[in-house]
Amino acid sequence: MSLRLKFNLVLAGVLLLAVLGAGLYVHRFLQKSAIEEVQHNSQIMMHSAMAIRDYTTELVKPHLDVTLAEKFLPQTVPAYAATETLRRLQNRFPGYEYKEAVLNPTNLRDRANDWEERIIRDFRDGKVDPKKEVTGEVGEGMHRAMYVARPITIRQPQCLACHSTPQAAPPTMIKVYGDQNGFGWQMNETVGIQVVKVPMYYPLEKARQTFYNVMGALVTSFVLLFVVLNLSLSSLVIEPMARLNSKLEDLATKDFLTDLVNRRRFFERLETEMAETRIKKSSLSVVMFDIDFFKRINDTFGHDSGDVVLKSTALRVRELLRSSDCAARFGGEEFIILLKETPVDAAMAMAEAVRARIASVPFDAVGHVSASFGVATWDHKEDSHALIKRADTALYAAKSRGRNCVVQAEESAA
Repeated sequence: MSLRLKFNLVLAGVLLLAVLGAGLYVHRFLQKSAIEEVQHNSQIMMHSAMAIRDYTTELVKPHLDVTLAEKFLPQTVPAYAATETLRRLQNRFPGYEYKEAVLNPTNLRDRANDWEERIIRDFRDGKVDPKKEVTGEVGEGMHRAMYVARPITIRQPQCLACHSTPQAAPPTMIKVYGDQNGFGWQMNETVGIQVVKVPMYYPLEKARQTFYNVMGALVTSFVLLFVVLNLSLSSLVIEPMARLNSKLEDLATKDFLTDLVNRRRFFERLETEMAETRIKKSSLSVVMFDIDFFKRINDTFGHDSGDVVLKSTALRVRELLRSSDCAARFGGEEFIILLKETPVDAAMAMAEAVRARIASVPFDAVGHVSASFGVATWDHKEDSHALIKRADTALYAAKSRGRNCVVQAEESAA
């Protein structure tokens, strides 16, 4: 597994965990904020209703009570004033509702529905503390709303003037609402609830859109971070490491003087090509040669001149080789060539071409130089060392025959 792949897997895992963690936190935070906003709005609605009731009781009702004997004005009833005032709010803000739901109301529009009746009975039965509010959710989808309910409990005797019996109620009120509803109330009795409903859809939808925007920006930032880190990794780590590895590979596998592969690398290549040749049932040959009288060159012209001869020899060999061939400095003044898919006749011809190229053109400061060659073709049975040993034996045979010639190795004993 490459360094880039490992880095990207780790980085992707970290960023994925970061996105999931941030997404979970942001989602919870926005949901909580939306619910708090709804709760805040519901409290505003409730306190607005209470303020309207108090205003009607203190400043409106005393001035209109004098007309009660002649004409009943619903506007003098605090519940009616609060309901009518906040109902006008619905025209501009749909879903915001206020109602004084009663089990036995004077005005039938105030009759409690099923879920309101359950809340009222919870207050009446003591299941809910009458000094506290009740909150909850009602409806689904776009009609989902949060409600806040407070008990309506008879605490003042003047309330019974209109709700104890039809006989005690003002005749003008009976004329408007009749004598069948809104009577029989008693002191300290919970007869209904003040309930406000605030829509949850809009704050939650706003939270959802905000969540998508935040996560979109976060994911975009992480993608940019991913790209920047990958580019930085490439420019600061991978490419320098690749160059360094290439240099180290060259140091480990190449001869520093001739730029040919070294002995170890040649054996690795030879083993690979022998395996492939065995599968293809093709030919493979090696050519081993060394510079004739190289010690004399060093002693006469100096080691620098000897190095020039080695480098020039390597250059002349490379000019003749195919891309599939491989040449190596085997040691000292000794070289070896691997000829892939080459039978013995072609290998002998290649060796002769190299010999001629070395001998025909003089070397700087040294003059003409010759080399002796040994050629061996693999028999598909011997190992690499045995093959090279046969080529080496043929090389020494060439030297014994007067040097500057090519000798074919004998067949293996096997």
